[in-house]
Amino acid sequence: TEENTAVILFTSGSESKPKGVPLSHKNILSNLVGPTTLMNYKTSDTMYGFLPPFHSFGFTVATMLPLTTGLRAAYYPNPTEGSRIASGCEKWNVTLMAGTPSFINTIFKSATLDQIGKIRGIIAGAEKVPQQLFDAIDNLGTGAQIFEGYGITECSPVITCNRPGAPLKGVGQPMPGVEVMIVDPESHEELPAGERGLILVYGPNVFNGYLNYPVDPFTEINGKKWYITGDLGFLCEDNYLTISGRMKRFVKVGGEMISLPAIETALDKKWPATEEGPVVALHAIEQENVRPVLVLFTSLDISLEEVNQEVKTAGFSALSKINELRSIEAIPLLGTGKTDYQSLKQMV
Repeated sequence: TEENTAVILFTSGSESKPKGVPLSHKNILSNLVGPTTLMNYKTSDTMYGFLPPFHSFGFTVATMLPLTTGLRAAYYPNPTEGSRIASGCEKWNVTLMAGTPSFINTIFKSATLDQIGKIRGIIAGAEKVPQQLFDAIDNLGTGAQIFEGYGITECSPVITCNRPGAPLKGVGQPMPGVEVMIVDPESHEELPAGERGLILVYGPNVFNGYLNYPVDPFTEINGKKWYITGDLGFLCEDNYLTISGRMKRFVKVGGEMISLPAIETALDKKWPATEEGPVVALHAIEQENVRPVLVLFTSLDISLEEVNQEVKTAGFSALSKINELRSIEAIPLLGTGKTDYQSLKQMV
């Protein structure tokens, strides 16, 4: 039946141990409705997939979408080899692409206009799209567009995405049939538009529970079972979602909630990622009754004074001051391209 398990994928494990996520036929097929309506697909289009199929984005958008629609597709097995993927774009006349911003950025840094000049649409998710990537695509002068979205493995994965011809705001609006609610993290009371809170998701794309894992990730509101994403964000009046970060990646210092991703984003602007990945990553050491210690890992030859000056320049309060700087050869990454915060945690 449509409720039977179609595939078992695993969460990325960037912050905790990976969990098994059984997704039903209904979950996957309902989630394909969004991508099929997102672009005006043509018979001449070719989708290029380079994310591994164990990644929910790679499985649904880059694999199942072409298989269920007849869209022509080409694949490359290693998303870190940007120059080879760029060559494949030219070889296969690639016009569409779906991937994470880190990997897409690597491709564009390696590519010539002849190689990627036919690309007209890019669906990006799993992490925030940096402004430098938006600029790189605009500078092509070909009319290509990148559409940032938001997804989670437990939601098959696409929840929201920006649309062609519409303003690019945050991570876009919910997909057809998907509902997003912002609630108070503690009371789960719904919050008004513009107010930041915990993101909940309801829809046919949402899974029914983890595999052999005792935690219940749902809450019932108004007779509906909502999935608790663990992410913070807000909805504006026209239902565009903006992500503020993971609850687990906020730390309270002196009574103020400090966003580690926000500080990382500011530092990324000063010291942007290379083809090998990000060059800075922030971790907080938290102990009971002790002020949290903010530790910045970096592969660059920079000083703690330089880092804190940049934090100050970016407009953060003195409570966001970095306490320690640790030099490492490279920021550890997961197979999906995300920073491996579990490994950083083990280092401290």
